Amino acid sequence: MSTLIEQSIIATLAYFDLFDIPLTREELYRWLWKPPANYVYEDFLDVVEHSTHWQTKDGFVFLTNRGEITQVRDRAVLIVEHKMKRAKHAVKILRFVPFVRAVFVCNTIASGSPEIDSDIDLFIVIKRGRLWLTRFFVTSVLSFVGMRRTRTHVRDRICLSFYITDAHERLYDVCIPGDDIYMAYWLDQLIPVFDPEDVLTDIQQANPWVKQLVPNVFQPYTALSRWRVNPSRLSRLIQRIGHAWWGTWYGNFLEGQAKGFQQQKMKRNTKSKQGQTDTDVVISDTMLKFHENDRRKHFREQWKERIARYE
Repeated sequence: MSTLIEQSIIATLAYFDLFDIPLTREELYRWLWKPPANYVYEDFLDVVEHSTHWQTKDGFVFLTNRGEITQVRDRAVLIVEHKMKRAKHAVKILRFVPFVRAVFVCNTIASGSPEIDSDIDLFIVIKRGRLWLTRFFVTSVLSFVGMRRTRTHVRDRICLSFYITDAHERLYDVCIPGDDIYMAYWLDQLIPVFDPEDVLTDIQQANPWVKQLVPNVFQPYTALSRWRVNPSRLSRLIQRIGHAWWGTWYGNFLEGQAKGFQQQKMKRNTKSKQGQTDTDVVISDTMLKFHENDRRKHFREQWKERIARYE
């Protein structure tokens, strides 16, 4: 019979195994899924080293007979570096867009499991009251420079599928019913490429439910300097000018115009999930979420099956 801490380790390894991700001991400890209370790191290390429910190799911990995923992770490191360079190039442009408060890389790149042909997912936080106008600017400028993902151009293109305003930083309302393990880890893995005002901390504080599932997350984190984009004097100036021009009643008028234009375009997409009761696609004045192929429920079912198999 597995102990409670062993069950927690198996559950954690099983989830990341879905994406061929072995974990270092530090990562495993940080992302332990529903661990027992009142255990200490030294006891955790002792269990990791002496249990027979998993294996260790090259500094990684993984489920039994899954040692080949250490090589997968090694290859993924190179892919992540390449795609982060592309992301940084795009974010250097987006820092000039008025009302953009923060830009994060998310999904497969943030988790360390991208494919060479995959796109680059961004999560963008916008000043409240200017969601639609700012999205119009963001999509226009990245389309103009040829970096935005399209149906025919995916590899290394920027996917703009998730925006929120700083009035909607709590994301529990878009979790799937039950424990949303994907969203819990997604929030902790966000890479703050452009975050001069430390919006990441605000998001973490707005989502305490994550720590109920994964108590060791939300550690202090700063993106690597080679990935990070800081404001320039010119970008600050352009943002200030934009706030002065479009932060008034005239900006409210343009916000309404941008909303109407974009909503009409969205309505013409008859294949979209918009208007359904799930949270795959959310369209509001504080959140725009376009995850037409949201696989969170699928991943959770696969995860549970894997836990049962290994336990």
